[in-house]
Amino acid sequence: MTPYFYPVLYAITRRKPDAKWLCTGLAVVVLCPALVWALPHNTTQDSFVQRVVNFNGAALAEQRTRFLAAEKALRLRRVSEFHRLSSTLTDYPLYPYLQYQDIKRRLHKIPVKKVSAFLEQYQSLPVSRSLRHKLLRQLARQGRWQQYLDFYTPTKNIRLQCHYLYALIRTGQAEAAYPDIKKLWLTGRSQPRTCDRTFKHWKAAGKLTTELVWQRMALALDKGRRTLARYLLRYLPAKDQKLARLWIKLHRKPHLLPRYQQQIARSTHHMASRLFVNVVKRLARRTPREAEKIWFDPKTRHIATETEQYEILQQIAIALARKQLPGSEAWFSIIPDEYLSDTARQWRVRTALLQAQWSRVLTALDALTPRQQASDRWQYWRARAHEELGETAAAMTQFTALARQRSYYGFLSADRLNLPYTIADRPHKTSAGTLFTIGQRPAVQRAHEFVRLGRMVEARREWHSATQHMTNNERVDAAKLAQHWGWAEQSILTMASTDQRDDLTLRFPLLFQEQILNYSEREDINPAWTYGVIRRESAFVQDARSPKGALGLMQLMPATAKHISRSLPKKYRGKSKLTQADINLSLGTRYLRKMLKRFGGQTVLATAAYNAGENRIMRWLPAETTLDAERWIENIPFRETREYVTSVLAFTIIYADRLGFEQKRLSQHMSAVPTRETL
Repeated sequence: MTPYFYPVLYAITRRKPDAKWLCTGLAVVVLCPALVWALPHNTTQDSFVQRVVNFNGAALAEQRTRFLAAEKALRLRRVSEFHRLSSTLTDYPLYPYLQYQDIKRRLHKIPVKKVSAFLEQYQSLPVSRSLRHKLLRQLARQGRWQQYLDFYTPTKNIRLQCHYLYALIRTGQAEAAYPDIKKLWLTGRSQPRTCDRTFKHWKAAGKLTTELVWQRMALALDKGRRTLARYLLRYLPAKDQKLARLWIKLHRKPHLLPRYQQQIARSTHHMASRLFVNVVKRLARRTPREAEKIWFDPKTRHIATETEQYEILQQIAIALARKQLPGSEAWFSIIPDEYLSDTARQWRVRTALLQAQWSRVLTALDALTPRQQASDRWQYWRARAHEELGETAAAMTQFTALARQRSYYGFLSADRLNLPYTIADRPHKTSAGTLFTIGQRPAVQRAHEFVRLGRMVEARREWHSATQHMTNNERVDAAKLAQHWGWAEQSILTMASTDQRDDLTLRFPLLFQEQILNYSEREDINPAWTYGVIRRESAFVQDARSPKGALGLMQLMPATAKHISRSLPKKYRGKSKLTQADINLSLGTRYLRKMLKRFGGQTVLATAAYNAGENRIMRWLPAETTLDAERWIENIPFRETREYVTSVLAFTIIYADRLGFEQKRLSQHMSAVPTRETL
C-alpha cells in the first residue's frame, strides 16, 4: 500500500476530526476512491463506508450545539451572543441559515444591498426564494416600484406577479403589463385581493370585454366555482345576465335541464351551446340515463357542434362504464376513433372485460394508443384475451415476457404459468469515495445536518435542491447515501426518480419491523400486507400529511383514528400523536383488521376500502353475480384506488420475500368478489 494512504485510512476509520483536509477538493478525487481497496483486513466494507459517510462527525456535533445556541440567542434578542457564536461557525454547513435568520429579523431596516449580496451568494439555498419574496412584499408595501422590478424574478406566486404588473404600471410601462394582466384575470379561480388594484387599472383602461367575462365565467363553472361566476354577473350587460343566471342555476341542479332545454335551443346567444354542453356533461357524470334522454331529443342536439356532440357521447359512455351500467359499448361504438380520448379508449376495454367479451377486448385493445398498448396492464389483458379465446401460443408468449417483471401484472402472469416470481435483489454498488464526494456537496451537507437536527421539512427542501439537477447515476448514488444516513424516505423517493429498480433492500426497507410484526400478529393480519400498505401510503415518511389531512406512516384520518382508538386500551391523545410511529402503526393495523373483517377476509376489498372507504366499496360490488378479482380491480371507478390496490398487492408479494415468509401466490390473495347481497 502506498505510504500516504495510511494517514487517510487512520483518520477516517478512527474518525479523527482534524483530518478533514485529507478528503477535500482535489484530494477527494485522488485519494478517496482508493479507500475501498485500501481497506484494512479487520474492517468490513459496510462499517468502513459508514465511517466515510459520517466523516468528521465529532466536529460537526460540536458545531451543531453552537448552531442551536446561536439560534436561541437570536430568538431571545441576545444579539452580541448571537454574533459571537455565529462568527465561530463560518465553516459549518448551516451557517447560511444563521445569516438568513439575522437578515429576516432586520429586513425592515437592513440595507437592500446586503440582502442582494446574500441572495447572490446563496442563489440555490431554498430559503433564498423565501427571503426574496419577503423583500418584494416589503418593497410593494413601501411603494418602491423600481426597486421591486430590480429584484423581481419570475415566480408562480400570484400575489408577487400582481405586484410586478402593478410596478410596471407605476413606472410607465402599462402597455407591457396588459397582456399578462389579461392572463392572470382569465382564470377559473378567484385571485388574491393583492391583484385588485392591478385589475382595476386594467379595467379602467378599457381592456375588459364582455367576451372575456363570458370566458372567465365558463372557466369558473368548469372548476365548480359558482361564487366566482355569480360575482362576474356584474360585468355582463343586462341582456346577457338572464342566460348567465340560468347557467349558474343548472350547474348546481343539472337535473333541471329538461325544463329549460327548449329555451336554450331557441336562444341565439353564442354561449348557449357552451352552457348546454357543460350542463349535459355534468348531468352525465351524475345520472347518465338522464343525459341519454336529453341526447335523444332531436330538438336540442343541434345546439352543440360536432366536436361537442362527441364530447357529450364520451361522457355518457364513460359514466355508464364507471357505474357498470349496460349500454356503454353502444355509445363507444358510434364515436369515431379520432374523437376518442385516452380515457375513453381504456374504459372501452374495461367494459368488454367486465362483460367477458374477449373478442371485443382485443378489438378495444387494438384501438388504444401505442403508448397505452405498451403498458404491462394492457399487455396482460391482451394475453388473457388470447388465453380465453383458446389462442394458447400467443397467450403463453405474452405471459412469459410479462412474468419476468417485478410488478402486479408480472406476478399475475407468473401465476398463469405457475412460474416462480422475479424478485431479485441487486443492490447498487457505490464506492465509499463516490459517497464521500456527493456528501461533500453543500446542499447535501445541509440536508444531512437538518436530518440530524430532526428538522425534516428543511432537510427535504435541501435534498430536493441538491438532487434536482443531478444526473441519473448521481441520483442513484445519492439514494445510497441517504440509505447510509438511515433516511429511508429519501432513499426510496430519490431512487424512484432513476432507472434503477433492482435495489430492493433500499426500495423496500424493513423499517419498524418489531412493531409491524407485533401489531400485525395482534390483529391476525399478514405483516407483508401491512408493509405493502405503509410503502404505498407514506413510503415510510413518519410525518407524512396528505392534502386531505391523513397523517403518519399509515395515513390515518384523525376522525378514523379517534374512532378506532375506542377499541384499544390506549386513550387517543389527538391528531398530533399520529406522526408517532408506534401509535400510528397500532391504530393503522387495527383499522386494516376492521376492513378485512368487514369484507369477509377479502384482502382485495379490504385494501380498496382502506383507500376509498367502505361505503364506496359496497357501491362498487357486483350487483348480480360474483366477479373474479382481476376484472373487478380493473373496473374500479377511481384511478387512484385502482393503482393503489395493484401497488399494495405487488408490494405485499415483495415484502413477503423480504421477510423470508413462505410465499403465497398473488392469486391466492385475490378471491372472487361477491355481490352486495351476499357479503
